[in-house]
Amino acid sequence: MGTTFLIQSSDPALLEKATRLAHEQIKQYMTDDIVGIVLLGAITRGYFDHLADIDIALFKKQDSDFAIQDKFFKVDGIEVHIWLSDYESEVASAWDMPKRWTYAQGEIVFDPEGKTAVLLQEKVPLKEDEKRWLVMSGLTLSEWYINTLTQLWVERGNLISAHQMFDQGLKFFYDLLFGLNDELVADMKWRYFAIEQLKRLPSNFQARIKETMMLHSLTIEELDRRKAAFMAIWEEMKPIAEAEMQLTFDEMVQLV
Repeated sequence: MGTTFLIQSSDPALLEKATRLAHEQIKQYMTDDIVGIVLLGAITRGYFDHLADIDIALFKKQDSDFAIQDKFFKVDGIEVHIWLSDYESEVASAWDMPKRWTYAQGEIVFDPEGKTAVLLQEKVPLKEDEKRWLVMSGLTLSEWYINTLTQLWVERGNLISAHQMFDQGLKFFYDLLFGLNDELVADMKWRYFAIEQLKRLPSNFQARIKETMMLHSLTIEELDRRKAAFMAIWEEMKPIAEAEMQLTFDEMVQLV
């Protein structure tokens, strides 16, 4: 996925200012105690607005007593977030996918021994088995939640629960789309926005997913309308997922 996010509220002048301030702040952390520095967030994604902040990740040597006085502070009206961690601890720990997605959008700005680049190369990229799981679980579980569990809750007499199944089902469907695009699943804050940036999407995706999301009333008729809208999108992606996995839908169900 490209690192340039087209945000309507982005201000080029503010982006230039924030970038300058970020690099000014980073200079003070370029010491022997620091293994590497990564610039994250809005700046490296190519936008900045009044709601954005400067995110800087510091990886320090484990035996160092290096510390920061303030994790959050403002410089010239812009909030700065400093994320400090031990390099050795990060090497040993497992990174969840939202964290990996965040660093995939980052920029290494200080790495004198090349260790930070090695760390990110080991931790960040989507692995083949992860991709397969995203595609298989995304295809099967999105259908289960939206096509099957909705009816279960209708029969159990709870229409609110029936409609709520769409929330979980769409999360799994988004996993499918990220997997088919060989992309990490974006952090929840950015998930839908990132989905729209993907190259392999159902035709007329934005309008059709809107029909699925839209809820006019908590009725069976509305449930059927939403389900039909989603299943049309799902049916379009089913053969694509099957071809990608070299498995039928029924075979995927057995594996998930």
